[in-house]
Amino acid sequence: MTNFFKILGLAVFSGLKFFLAPASTVLAGYNLIETMAITSIGGIVGFLIFLKFGILIHKTFMAFFKRKEKRLFSKKSRMIVNFKNKYGFWGLAIFTPILFGIPLGSILASAFFGHQKRTIPVFILFIILWSGILSYYSIYFKTLW
Repeated sequence: MTNFFKILGLAVFSGLKFFLAPASTVLAGYNLIETMAITSIGGIVGFLIFLKFGILIHKTFMAFFKRKEKRLFSKKSRMIVNFKNKYGFWGLAIFTPILFGIPLGSILASAFFGHQKRTIPVFILFIILWSGILSYYSIYFKTLW
């Protein structure tokens, strides 16, 4: 029973801080396949939850505020829009698990690309890909110690 809660905690952690989750899972004593499974499932579930949450917030926000006021951009919002314009859908999909994190990347994906059918499969593909890469290197560097 404690093993179940350990796996659940690691999966939740990978849904929130994906970049650190494979190393934590390896340090908890799991092998490559188990690490990839735990972090992939946690990352995918986290992505889907935050994507649906982001779509709901976006629809509510747009219904509540009808663009009556002049929009003010902050430094952070300009940086996000510049990233979107420069790298687009594929850049966001590639960098979400390692750079932005699952929560922020999911909310950005829902705001910019939530209406596209390819959003969920492509993001899931890159979560699994990064899970494999990070899990492999976590195990490799653990063996060097």
